[in-house]
Amino acid sequence: MRRYLMQYGSLLVIFLFVLAGCGSPTLRSAGSQTNVAPALWQVTSGASDVYLFGSFHSLPSSIKWYGGPIADAFEAASELVVESVDSPEEARNALLLLESKALLPDGKTLDEYVDEETFTELMESADKLGLSRWRVSRSQPWFLSIMFAYEGMSQVGIHKEYGVDSLLEQTAAQRRMKISGLETAAEALDTLASQPLKIQVRRLQEKLREKQPQVSPLASLFQAWAYGDEKGLARLMRKEMTHV
Repeated sequence: MRRYLMQYGSLLVIFLFVLAGCGSPTLRSAGSQTNVAPALWQVTSGASDVYLFGSFHSLPSSIKWYGGPIADAFEAASELVVESVDSPEEARNALLLLESKALLPDGKTLDEYVDEETFTELMESADKLGLSRWRVSRSQPWFLSIMFAYEGMSQVGIHKEYGVDSLLEQTAAQRRMKISGLETAAEALDTLASQPLKIQVRRLQEKLREKQPQVSPLASLFQAWAYGDEKGLARLMRKEMTHV
């Protein structure tokens, strides 16, 4: 297993960067001259209020979303609930899962599971990322989909350190606010790793062939989120779920 960690170090460094983010931007910077208005729902029961706010894990630095009802809700909150808590322990657990599930079975390579065109594109993408072709060819499709999705977003200026979760969690931690997660990062990764190989391959092909990430389905989803288009969000999310 240690040999695996050494061989796959470059892939894992990229992954852990995606998982943990950089942490340099602040919530205050996301509230300077707000230019979007995502939807916010409020549920009241007795003396308790719960605010539901759908978030993007990664955003461009130009998007200023922290203001109005969203800022009011956060300032009044005593607990922040996110998809998964960003912590060193979470990163370690995710790494342990990668050690056991990021590789194809011994002796297997991706060219045995994908067509020739896809494998050629995969190798070309590996070269662009500066990754070993052999290491990439031995990785599970779900793991590579994460890598290429991150790369595609980075190319158009979308980064995790500007994401809603990162900024809210960073500020909540500074204020010693209670932070809870709906699932762990390892659980989320395990869901991807447990998908049938056929679905993993299809998703990988989609990522490889997104030559223009800025006009991908992600862009449509982001636009609906940014302007509080509830019907548009529901339609796009239902469409995405048909792939699962």
